[in-house]
Amino acid sequence: MTQDFAKRNNKESSSSRSSWAWFFTGLVAGIFISFLVYLWKFVPPDPDTADVREIPKAEPDQIVKEMQYEFYDLFPNSEVPIVQEYGSDGEKVESFSYLLQAGSFRDANDADELRGQLILLGLDAFLNETVLGGNKWHRVMVGPFDTDLALNRAQDKLAQAEVEAIPMKSR
Repeated sequence: MTQDFAKRNNKESSSSRSSWAWFFTGLVAGIFISFLVYLWKFVPPDPDTADVREIPKAEPDQIVKEMQYEFYDLFPNSEVPIVQEYGSDGEKVESFSYLLQAGSFRDANDADELRGQLILLGLDAFLNETVLGGNKWHRVMVGPFDTDLALNRAQDKLAQAEVEAIPMKSR
């Protein structure tokens, strides 16, 4: 029988051995690092070598006594003035309403444009023409509002639309 004495290429077997060697080396290193992290975080230190500090205890004279509130002491200090809107006969003493001035323009077209934007927001807006210092001004007014609640809601809508408004009382 004839025999071939040529060198054979054994790269396949040596590369598979080296890849398995790298795998096991990485596995052992990962387990070792995990073990060190476990010891560092979860194992308590030795009490003989640890820095032990005493917790200060409150002395009896330093204990804060609980404050006791009496209704009769607090009530006179928290009086709220009552605004009397109605007289003894049931009619309003002062009859006024609120208006908001949303803008003042020299050009009527600018005022009308802002008025249109406010109407789209659901507010009752109108124009008021005034002459000041010989110049004609076109004021954009919103309202009238009978209650503070309605006034505040309108001011919130205007603030969300980034329109500054000045509240005014009108009779």
